[in-house]
Amino acid sequence: MHPTFRGHLVAMIAELLGTIMFLFFSYAAAQIGNEKADTLRPVLEETGLSLLQISYISAVFGVSLGVNVWIFYRVSGGMFNPAVSLALWIAGAFDWVRLICVVPMQFGGAIAAAGLVSLLLPGPLQAENALASGATFVQGLFLETILTAQLVMTVLMLAVEKSRTSFIAPLAIGLALFIAHLIGINYTGTSVNPARTLGPAVINGNFVSYIWIFFVGPGLGAILAAGLYHLLKAMGYETANPGQDDDGLETYRLHISRISPRHRQWESHQEKLRIDMEE
Repeated sequence: MHPTFRGHLVAMIAELLGTIMFLFFSYAAAQIGNEKADTLRPVLEETGLSLLQISYISAVFGVSLGVNVWIFYRVSGGMFNPAVSLALWIAGAFDWVRLICVVPMQFGGAIAAAGLVSLLLPGPLQAENALASGATFVQGLFLETILTAQLVMTVLMLAVEKSRTSFIAPLAIGLALFIAHLIGINYTGTSVNPARTLGPAVINGNFVSYIWIFFVGPGLGAILAAGLYHLLKAMGYETANPGQDDDGLETYRLHISRISPRHRQWESHQEKLRIDMEE
């Protein structure tokens, strides 16, 4: 099997499984948090959620994303979100072939996760995105755009940009989704992920007339974040606050070399060995 094809295949499998795992727990939390609703209508349209419900659902979405990004980060990047994939493609993290390979897997994983929750938990699936009563299309669209941009910037600056803090990128990404839900649940249900919206809509067979908001908004947020990322890179943002990845070891070595003759002799010996090996 050609290495490139194998790489795309592995990424597709990882994105499918990762999206299922991430959204299964997330949809289940939404189901539990909304368990008092008695019809297929999204609970947000009339009642809204309590702060306790919002906190619970937000926490599970954030933790579930963080855990599964950590699991699949070194396999496929742990995207699980077409908006994130779009932003990574714009940022140059991978080519268009990888983009068209993983996005269908993310949508398929979301539908599978919604189906599993609907099958395993009693009652109708209550995890759909919906605008709150009184919220306009424009408000919903721009809220989704801003929340998605925050999430995507976290991915770009902590996961795509390699640094000493990259190893905790999954934690920060989960926290970004957590705060997005804290703000958005009572107004849009917080999509920030077209796949997350499509899953429950397909399983319930309920496509609201404004479902496009949950596709266009995250798409715009991804483009906005990727554009800002490119701007920061073009301006050489690293020079604005230098030394952020300095681990202090170079300063320590310099200090030791100044106070320890034996250390200077050791470094001189190491340098001579390096030159001999090169020759």
